[in-house]
Amino acid sequence: MTSSDLGYQLGLLSFIRPTTVASMLPRMGSVPPARMPRAAGVGLGAFLGSPANLWQKARHRKAIASVTIAEPPVFIIGHWRSGTTHMHNLLSQDPQFGCVRMFQALAPDNSLSTRRWLPSVFEKCFPAKRPMDNMTWPMDAPQEEEIPLTKMSPYSWYLQFLFPQQAEAMFGRGVLFEGVSDKAQADVRRKYLDILRIATLHEQGRRLLLKNPVNTARIPMLLDLFPDARFIVMHRSPYEVFPSTINLHNKILGLTALQHFDDDLVRENVLSIYERVMHKYLQDREAIPAENLIEVDYATLDHQPMQVVGDIYERFELGPFAEAAPRLASYLDSISGYQKNGFTVDDETAELIEKRWDFAFDAFGHERRPLGSHPLEGSQAGPQTGDGALVS
Repeated sequence: MTSSDLGYQLGLLSFIRPTTVASMLPRMGSVPPARMPRAAGVGLGAFLGSPANLWQKARHRKAIASVTIAEPPVFIIGHWRSGTTHMHNLLSQDPQFGCVRMFQALAPDNSLSTRRWLPSVFEKCFPAKRPMDNMTWPMDAPQEEEIPLTKMSPYSWYLQFLFPQQAEAMFGRGVLFEGVSDKAQADVRRKYLDILRIATLHEQGRRLLLKNPVNTARIPMLLDLFPDARFIVMHRSPYEVFPSTINLHNKILGLTALQHFDDDLVRENVLSIYERVMHKYLQDREAIPAENLIEVDYATLDHQPMQVVGDIYERFELGPFAEAAPRLASYLDSISGYQKNGFTVDDETAELIEKRWDFAFDAFGHERRPLGSHPLEGSQAGPQTGDGALVS
């Protein structure tokens, strides 16, 4: 693997469907000349991927359509940088689970038709570590399904990483389906199911373990598709989530944005989207059967991972935890040397967080800190924190 920005961009911006690229055209007037080469690269990547996409459609369409997702998935949700990746990577050590993998996320429309050769190409040019926190991400790493959905559909909030000036509008349209026709919503659901069906084929029918922070605001859609799904909801102190999410946006936007962005825009996007995501979750969580929902504080997972996961196995009847425990413990040992990023939160920023995200402190029982005590040792405290997607 390489460490170049070009490698990141190949993964993030290639293999987007031509129809998704076409949906971006009305926004291209806001792209400054300096970023036109990047925009041209998006179009070129869509064009070059089309033959493989067509081959997969011709060869595997019937197999994909015939897949039945027999067992309800286990969904890991929660705001970005709240520990969703750590939970995902930990649980995925259990071989009973299948996941959307990195390679499928990078090439969603042709991962079946190119799986014998394209992963090795990606490994040669794709960076070995994520840009926001230096975590490793091999081609078989568990990945979130929002990445392939973004490449397959214009209705995904992650397109805001190309057009950050429209982040709020894209959230309303692509996540909450505000002003979106019933036909378009049905199309999103169909594509989402196709992603899960393809993952099921790759994973040889294993029960799906899925992690996607965007789904925190899509509970009604998920329950409609899978009424008996299990939900693990990660949450974390807002003092830690805020600076880590700012870092995430700055790092990814630097690689992908087609529009100008600055600190004020990033800060407001982070503040606003947190409010909308978490308010929507708090509004919808009552619809989840109590026996199918567990909320996990990241700090507890960080300090007592085996106990937390053991409780999840018992609550959701996932099988004997003793059988999976050795693999999970081995994984925890393997990442024990992970170096945390360090951020600080000054009093002014802490007051802003408390003002805008006050509801979350109460809803999840996080303590407010006295003024003057806000510096944090690491807002990504513990191994593999936050969301582990290409963009989180």
